[in-house]
Amino acid sequence: MANDPKQMSISKISGLDRSESVSTSLRAAARKLRFSTSNKSAVYKAVGLRPRPLTQWFRAIFILVTLLVLIVPNVASVVYLCFVASDQYQSETRFTVRTSTPASGKDQFAKVTGIPSAKIVQDTQIVTSYLASYDMLTTLETQINLRSYYDRDDVDYIARLPSDETREGLLAYWKKMAKSEIATPSGVVTIKLKAFSSADAQAILQAVLAKLERVVNDMNLRIWRDVTQVAEDNMNKAASDLKSTREKLQLAQNRSGVFTIASSEQSLSRLITKLEAERLSLQQRYEVNGKEVDKNAPQMRVLAREIASKTEQIDALRGKMTGTSSGPDGGLSSIASDFSQLLLEQEVAEKQFAASVKTLEQVRFSSRQQLMYLDPFVTPTLAEEAEYPKRVLWIFLVFAVSVGSWAIIAASLKTLHTKLT
Repeated sequence: MANDPKQMSISKISGLDRSESVSTSLRAAARKLRFSTSNKSAVYKAVGLRPRPLTQWFRAIFILVTLLVLIVPNVASVVYLCFVASDQYQSETRFTVRTSTPASGKDQFAKVTGIPSAKIVQDTQIVTSYLASYDMLTTLETQINLRSYYDRDDVDYIARLPSDETREGLLAYWKKMAKSEIATPSGVVTIKLKAFSSADAQAILQAVLAKLERVVNDMNLRIWRDVTQVAEDNMNKAASDLKSTREKLQLAQNRSGVFTIASSEQSLSRLITKLEAERLSLQQRYEVNGKEVDKNAPQMRVLAREIASKTEQIDALRGKMTGTSSGPDGGLSSIASDFSQLLLEQEVAEKQFAASVKTLEQVRFSSRQQLMYLDPFVTPTLAEEAEYPKRVLWIFLVFAVSVGSWAIIAASLKTLHTKLT
């Protein structure tokens, strides 16, 4: 029974099963041991991935980054710049803002107004600031229809001006197409203007230059108009002051009865001299008659009264001259003090009036001349070749930036993949 073939066969099969079962258990235990001792098993468990799916995921990200960062920008830049972008032509002009010297003097404006020419010119910032203003755009829109030069259908979509662009958008677009710079210390202004044809660029820049010249001329007119108005106001005030002073002097003359102090003194002196001569004659007659006629005689009393009257008149006149008169206006010396003040005021008013009249005449004469003007020494040029866009430069810049960005991102992905695997 012990050597029964059937039992021996069953015994061999059971041994093989046990061996296979043990082998499977050992392989499973080895895998568990390997992952339990590895420092990466925790990462895999955390992200729910195994090494092969993670590598595939990083490879997909790398391909996407290469496509979006490296291939697409370079292909797009080459296609746009070489086949789509419209040529842009540039016209250039150069000028200075100068101040002229009026013919009436070395710096007659400063002499007349007290304002230095440099203060009025305010350097060339006036012109460059006006170039980028809404007023400039309004003028160009009215005169040459500025939008029609930049919203043409034959211009590529990226470079052209949208037909429904707002006023603010138009100003921003204009600042990109028209640029100005000032060279120091010469003060030379350079304006560069871009358009989509050389003729358009030149035409627009000619209109800009004409408008800037009108702005400078208007500044001249406003300056001289203001200065002339100030000079006229000063003259009118001086005339009013002179009239008021003369009225005061005339009122004092009428009140005192004295026209001038000198003539009044001469008149009083002559009158006193005449009265003294008459009194002396009467005194002599009185003394001669007093030797033959009694002093109480009627003719002697008449002579005495006449002598006394002449003496009173002489004393009164002398009182007017010396200021001891008891009249309401006082003596001539008191009147002379009032007159001297009024005459001084009148003299000052006359000088101020004469000076204001002279100033007004000088301003009116100088205002016929140009105080400041725009002097272009390089007229708007007509370009023969397109200067923009800089195709080679931009293609190189896009390539350099894209390659640099792609290299940085690729290195970062590789480092992260190494850490995770």
